[in-house]
Amino acid sequence: MLRHLTQSDSVRIDDCSRYAAGHRVHWIHAKKCRQEPGQAVEILLTSGDVRDDGWVGLRAAFDYAGDLPAVWTHAPGALRETLAGHRGRVYWLERWHALKLEAGAPSAGAGDGVGLVNVGYSGGELCESEVDT
Repeated sequence: MLRHLTQSDSVRIDDCSRYAAGHRVHWIHAKKCRQEPGQAVEILLTSGDVRDDGWVGLRAAFDYAGDLPAVWTHAPGALRETLAGHRGRVYWLERWHALKLEAGAPSAGAGDGVGLVNVGYSGGELCESEVDT
């Protein structure tokens, strides 16, 4: 069900092909996140922060970052699964409404070890196969 994250990929489920806020990351969105990331705020994010309805509470890793919004994802189960095995840093890219997951220890030939999660500021319908699980 879950595919590995690459620098132009997103947490997704196979049955979803939408690129709306909270769904898959379009390649142009991924390109902009890399080329013009804006302010990247390091956050503390675990699988426990992802609710069943898709809402995710963001917590800044440092006090000076201020308050962060709650965001929404179409596949909370897939995001929880990804975060459960993630051992790197996570950043909030407010300009592009995206979460950037960086690998903990780069390995030879593994690229830059970056994955993106497209999130929305408003909720939507969970994708069908996510609801069925």
